[in-house]
Amino acid sequence: MEHLQTLTPAQEPVQCDLCTGSREVVIVYCKTCRVKLCKSCMSSHVSQSHKSHDMIAFRYSSVSRTKCMIHQGNKCEMICQQCRIQVCTKCIISGRHKNHDFKDIVDKFGGEGVSSNILSNDPIIILEFDSNNTDLDRIGVCGPDEVWTSFMYESVISCMDFTGKVRDKFRVPSDEYAADISVKSEDELYFCDWKEKTISKYIKKNNNTELVVKLDKWTPRAICVASSGDVSVCMTCSCDDHLCKIIQYKTGIIKQEIQSDADGNALFPYKGGEIFLAENGNEDICVSLPANRSVEVVNRDGIFRFSYHGNHDPRTFLEFSPHGIATDKLHQILIADSPSGCIDCINADGFFILYISCDLVDPRAIQVNAANDNLYVGEFSTGKIKIIKYLH
Repeated sequence: MEHLQTLTPAQEPVQCDLCTGSREVVIVYCKTCRVKLCKSCMSSHVSQSHKSHDMIAFRYSSVSRTKCMIHQGNKCEMICQQCRIQVCTKCIISGRHKNHDFKDIVDKFGGEGVSSNILSNDPIIILEFDSNNTDLDRIGVCGPDEVWTSFMYESVISCMDFTGKVRDKFRVPSDEYAADISVKSEDELYFCDWKEKTISKYIKKNNNTELVVKLDKWTPRAICVASSGDVSVCMTCSCDDHLCKIIQYKTGIIKQEIQSDADGNALFPYKGGEIFLAENGNEDICVSLPANRSVEVVNRDGIFRFSYHGNHDPRTFLEFSPHGIATDKLHQILIADSPSGCIDCINADGFFILYISCDLVDPRAIQVNAANDNLYVGEFSTGKIKIIKYLH
């Protein structure tokens, strides 16, 4: 927990460091630039610089304990060292943080007498912008201030900055929309052409598209490029839509195929529609199947680990509908649940941790920026992209 160098008493208004005479409430603190920002200055502060900004929510608190985000009415007593969030007693005994280490909040923050703290326990939107289109289906983080965007029923894939200005674009060879995209580096973007049954990469520096893999009887549905450079492709059979498998490629050569368990049962039973794919830092492979209303996770050897079917209260009458999927540095798995307007966050063993809900509307595409741990969320029906700070 960090403190501002100059502390302002809680009863006095906290002024934005960038605008003068503003009466707007300060909502974030930029740890990179060491400035307090109101909502009006937050967007321009991020977009006018090419470096990554580490934003945290800003608020004053008379005590360091916060209300539990999962068990309403309970005060948080401990901090989970693995998940790095405050938890209450019920969180601990529920098994959600099984085998995790905990530290008392008083020990962590130096007692109850803390009168001014910068807290970031609650997720907060630090920036949002309009992609100027609807049906936003996939996104990919490209550099500190650029995002690749792919729209349903649009054959053009665009790279835009945080103002929505298009900096680069290219057309899918088949003139159909891309089934999926995945960023390898700031200069290389991989994409699936479902009509041509190909995996290709677009090289930004020379505006060139190169074929990586040409499939025959299988249609690529989702793609993930790992930090190692290995490419995982989830595909369905053209002659039998119920067949679904993952092939991992290393420099264009098949490294591994994952389709069935030891008893011959399908690991990824396919019921149609889109597929979303992510590889975790522990090398688990996570597959989001919206039509199945489930997320299936296997380890690096293709051995089944667990299925996740949401953590909804049945009284809400909202069925779990997973779409975009991403992972972070804590090996947590983040899943966009479109109907509920939130992101489910589960740990690497499939235990629910928390919901990330920041006035999201129809969240579909999600990615985590590894450079600053911010979560990028693309809204399908609005076309907006929202950047959320959810980790310390």
